[in-house]
Amino acid sequence: MGRDCHFRNPSHRDRSASRAGNAPPWHKIWVFTGTVVSGVLALAWLVLRTGTKPSRLAYPCQQAALTTAAAAFGVPFVSMVIAARGRLARLLHTGRGIVAVTGCLAVSAVVLALAAPDVSYEGLFMEPPAGYRAQVFLVNHADGPDAGRFPGVDKLVSAMGSNGLKLHRSAIVTATSGPDGLIGPDDVVLLKVNSQWPERGGTNTDVLRGVIRQIVEHPDGFVGEVIVADNGQGLGYLTRDNNNAEDITQSPQDVVNDFASEGWHVSTMLWDTIRSWSVSEYAAGDMANGYVVSSTYDLETNLRESYPKFHTAFGSYVSYKRGVWSTTTQSYDAGKLVVINMPVLKTHSIYGITASVKNHMGVVSTALASESHGAVARGGLGSMLADVRCPDLTIMDAIWVMARPGLGPSASYADATRLDKLLASTDPVALDLWAATNVLIPAILDNGYTYADYHAKQDPADPNSTFRTYLDRSMNEMLLGGIDTTNDLDSIDLHAYQAADPIPTVSEWGLVVMLLATLIAGSLMLRVGAAPCTFRFDS
Repeated sequence: MGRDCHFRNPSHRDRSASRAGNAPPWHKIWVFTGTVVSGVLALAWLVLRTGTKPSRLAYPCQQAALTTAAAAFGVPFVSMVIAARGRLARLLHTGRGIVAVTGCLAVSAVVLALAAPDVSYEGLFMEPPAGYRAQVFLVNHADGPDAGRFPGVDKLVSAMGSNGLKLHRSAIVTATSGPDGLIGPDDVVLLKVNSQWPERGGTNTDVLRGVIRQIVEHPDGFVGEVIVADNGQGLGYLTRDNNNAEDITQSPQDVVNDFASEGWHVSTMLWDTIRSWSVSEYAAGDMANGYVVSSTYDLETNLRESYPKFHTAFGSYVSYKRGVWSTTTQSYDAGKLVVINMPVLKTHSIYGITASVKNHMGVVSTALASESHGAVARGGLGSMLADVRCPDLTIMDAIWVMARPGLGPSASYADATRLDKLLASTDPVALDLWAATNVLIPAILDNGYTYADYHAKQDPADPNSTFRTYLDRSMNEMLLGGIDTTNDLDSIDLHAYQAADPIPTVSEWGLVVMLLATLIAGSLMLRVGAAPCTFRFDS
């Protein structure tokens, strides 16, 4: 059996530590240049797209641009530019204005090209361990929702339990529980959803309800806590009106409120609100909410480790890396924190595909010079999984998927494709590879796209595709950190949910025949019973 996701290889940590202190001068230059150029482009986008209609500032793309520009130049300067957008718009109608703007954009494009991040990877590539086999669980027809639960999730948990992966840890052995189960009755369970995107881009809230229902139905009686959390990097919302659900007004917060009203300790934590606060660990005496940020950069991926640390609504002190902090014993309990990763399967305009691994962009913070998003191409999220925490389970939402090369990670109602599938695994790399090959690519083809459309970025069979490049490098970082994982389809065992054979139904004519047969049999028995019996006694 391989090491669990909390194991960290000391040698891997030492290599990361070799890049100690502040970033090297070239990195400072790149960060400064990239920040300025990003700010310029974001401001240009704000002015051109907002025009004379302030209401457009509510659009998600405008909010993203506003956040980027504010981070680069500060809120007062950006506010001044937005206020002057009318004059700037009129300037664009003059020859000098067009020439000036064209020149600025050209210079910005050149600087941006020169400052493009290095996506090369210098890590020593490792092979998945011999004999290791990843387990993937699949529900092809995820029914639901129904009466406060999601039957599709019930099927998934059943498929897991029938094949050795029990959701509940208990001495009571049932279809879903056993001594080696994932969740104890008093654990703190963190459900890492996707809250960054509206409509079909975020985690399905019906599925979220189904997962929470399964957790609180622990056979020993659940007395722990459930936390629904995410960092949308400034774009995260848990209270939207346009959600991914049958009832699109049902937000993650609505689901949480329903369980809280039943008396369960279920809450939300939007890490967007603390992503800009740099803090120390509880063990260092810092009890504030925020992000713990490493002072070093990973040697292979150049990722600067960052993770959230926060106080929950029900009194738990949680470090995403260290576990649950006890104010009584002044110590961490890593095993008391159970993390379930809940990504949506989607195409991604930059990285090809976003799913289990990429969903961890909602754990790190991009606001504290962590080089998180750029490091994805170099396997940075694999570094995060190896050095911070790997989820105990990933439940992949493929009820609706985004299966359109060139689009994503946002997913409108019109662009999404309904598949009604759910998948799960303890191996995020294997799950991504299997789902991309057997779920997303077939959906892309069904949507009318061709091999030429998806080959460069999404092709899971091509190690040089954008998706496979970051996935393989992430796998390598995990292997270097001592976590067993695989990118080999032949090393993945699939367990699909199989419903019990239904009781055969009987037609109306069948019932008539059965009734007649019963009457005839009864009549014969009566005639036999009425015949005289003669007894002879021989001496």
